[in-house]
Amino acid sequence: MSRKSLFAALALLVVTSMILAACGPSGTATPAAVTTEPDVTEVPVGTTRHGGWVDQLVFTGNPDMESAITQLQAGEIDVYAMSMSDGDLFEVVKADPELEYTTSVGVFDAFMFNPVQTFTDGRINPFGYPEIREAINWLIDRDFMIQEYMGGLGLNKVTPLTGSFPDYARYIDVVRAMELLYTYNPDKANEVISAKMLELGFTKNDDGKWVQDGQPVVIIGIIRTEDEREQFGDYLGTQLENIGFTVDRQYKTRTEASPIWYSSDPYDGLWSFYTAGWINNFVARDEGSNFALYYSPLAGSSPGYQARNPTPELADLVLRLLNNDFGTMEERDSLFREVIPMGMQDGVVLSVCDNLAFQVFDKDIQTSYDLAANIAASYQWPYTIRWEGQEGGTIRIAQGDLMVEPWNPIGGSNWVDDGMIQKATSDVGFIFDPYTGLFWPMRAESFALTATEGLPIFQGEASQDWLTLEFVPEIQVPSDAWYDFDPVANRWITVGEAFPDGLTAMTKGVVTYPADMFTAVTWHDGTPVSVGDFLMNMVMNYAQCKPESPIYDEGAVPACESWMSHFKGLRITSVDPLVIESYDDLYALDAELNPISWWPNESVSYAFGGSPWSVMALAVIAETNGEMAFTSDKATAMNIERTGFLSGPTLDILAGHLETCLADPASCIPFGEAFSAYVTEEEAAARFAAVQTFYTTYHHLWIGTGPYFIDAVYPVERTITLQNNSAYPDLADRWSRFGAPKMVTVDVDGPAQVTIGTEAVFDIFVTFEDAPYPSAEIASVNWLLFDKSGALAGTGAATLVEDGLYQVTISAELSGVLEAGGNKLEIAVGSKVVSVPGLGAYEFVTVAP
Repeated sequence: MSRKSLFAALALLVVTSMILAACGPSGTATPAAVTTEPDVTEVPVGTTRHGGWVDQLVFTGNPDMESAITQLQAGEIDVYAMSMSDGDLFEVVKADPELEYTTSVGVFDAFMFNPVQTFTDGRINPFGYPEIREAINWLIDRDFMIQEYMGGLGLNKVTPLTGSFPDYARYIDVVRAMELLYTYNPDKANEVISAKMLELGFTKNDDGKWVQDGQPVVIIGIIRTEDEREQFGDYLGTQLENIGFTVDRQYKTRTEASPIWYSSDPYDGLWSFYTAGWINNFVARDEGSNFALYYSPLAGSSPGYQARNPTPELADLVLRLLNNDFGTMEERDSLFREVIPMGMQDGVVLSVCDNLAFQVFDKDIQTSYDLAANIAASYQWPYTIRWEGQEGGTIRIAQGDLMVEPWNPIGGSNWVDDGMIQKATSDVGFIFDPYTGLFWPMRAESFALTATEGLPIFQGEASQDWLTLEFVPEIQVPSDAWYDFDPVANRWITVGEAFPDGLTAMTKGVVTYPADMFTAVTWHDGTPVSVGDFLMNMVMNYAQCKPESPIYDEGAVPACESWMSHFKGLRITSVDPLVIESYDDLYALDAELNPISWWPNESVSYAFGGSPWSVMALAVIAETNGEMAFTSDKATAMNIERTGFLSGPTLDILAGHLETCLADPASCIPFGEAFSAYVTEEEAAARFAAVQTFYTTYHHLWIGTGPYFIDAVYPVERTITLQNNSAYPDLADRWSRFGAPKMVTVDVDGPAQVTIGTEAVFDIFVTFEDAPYPSAEIASVNWLLFDKSGALAGTGAATLVEDGLYQVTISAELSGVLEAGGNKLEIAVGSKVVSVPGLGAYEFVTVAP
């Protein structure tokens, strides 16, 4: 899976020089209301330009990293936005003064296993059994793989937690225990796997190969070829052959691999393992949802995800952490400490490494990047990329590939290659800070959060002017709030109808949009955003998971059930300005991450880009007719096309329905009563006419509200060109003020030798660019002491001496339990201004008195 990311609402992450010109969409707009941005180190450059800094962006695909670097050096492309972890190429890039690079910590590689136990043709699948999946941890030497195939540009990864994110530091004692338990041990792997294979009725022939009914047990590896995962897949194949399996290595690009591991029915047995990879779209301050990505059918609607079958205990833990179903941090800690070892025993996704990934560009390119997502998967890149000190021009960007899967907002392409362009063409209600992972208002103006007393929700100082946080004893959900949706009557079911005795919620969130939003913000077809666009996002969240719905999708049911397990209702309390209330038992620990914006892009049901309600209505009509389906799961099951707004055969079908809607706009307003109160026939007529004009001009239906719009698509050549959206409400410099991330550097000093039974003091130096890190910006400095066996001997918090200096005291009592030999003191420093913790270590020996 190329560098995928999953939603957190779930989820929760992955160029030839062709210059083409086209006219931008018609219509003008005025700037949206100004919201407060973060304090940063650079002063913004004044400009009157709207939209992006660049006139044109040209995207094409090139999976060959070495040739892409050569293209950069030759001036044929300007940015190579593929995350790389090749040590040799990194040395080439660092040595070239004409190139610049950024690094990130949010990319990770893993092996994904087909969870089906018996294929349709009767073959037993060894990886359908968790004991065998778990044992692969002992079969692979992660350290060897990182050094040999990545030149050291990676960190050993055993659990779902990312080594540079806050939860890794918070639960480092559990993680370290897992790393010790699953240390490379091929003999143990062979022992465990052999025992299970014999139990399943397999035998070994005279050549030492596992057989079933006299036929070799063939493991089919779908091995990605674009990066280190080709070597990873080969390595796993060799290790499996060494213990008796026959391995069919199938080398595939992302485009070739996706129809097999992602879209095919896993019971067909077309794959056994896949060399997977993800990239986080932002710094994840809460990785509780990672366990859904790894072990649960809640990870997505594809057939492979839906075939997962965790134990009831694991499924319950995964759901609780996905929904933040706990009342205190202590309860959360307990859930993490349960789920980490239990998930390792399931092992349907097996971590390999966190990549120290880099992306490369011309030294004269200026852009912000995300500490986790780098450039390609970040939310900020479209608003900041430019030729340094200039406005206008063209930037040519190469990706690993483009148009890997069909594009639609509900179940479309989740590949970072496509997502990079989708972010440039779409907008959001709230945007992630690239360094802290917290929200800032984008299209929204303010957010008011009310929570029940005692919940572990905390607010930072930086959000005081746009966010209010209040705690109350109880929150009653209003009886007129919308709780559910009836897809037959096309009406909302209120809380009063569903719960006559009343309903309470743990949180209430109120998002307020600017008063001029419905005139200031326009779609790329020139029509203004309207309440109907928000309604479509709301309704689609329910309509697909009702069996009686004309667009029912079985694959949507698990995510819908998860949603209904915590969401308590919503209502629109004002249209001018737009104010939306949401009631929920799911909450984020950071107050800033609690808004549900309902903006028609990447919020709740819209996971893969934005779209006006008019285009979505065409797709709903087509899916109702059985002509196409939003998701891969349903399209595969019904043997129909997956809905694509950008290219492919579904465009002709959608265009046919557009002709019908132009003739009778009222008949195409979706979802009856739910829409009729907010969308008029006049709006519908204007919307469909604008869509027709856009489609005639640009030959696609990918219509967004972002700073760029797509003006040309070449599916065969894998080329997409974007033009600046001069009607965009914001000035180009709105997000240009992000300075360098204030990364934490940790150095440890202390005695090299400690006598057992005596006290020892260690100095911890915490700095940024060689200057002391202000203690006011430090959240925590914690230490862990590991003995010579690697077991955790003690842990605690360091003591502040002065800015940049902390001390750890190992008591005489603690040193007294250590044995003679080597020990390691590890330090984890949490910053308030950068969510990536600083890590340091110091080794010392203990000697007998």
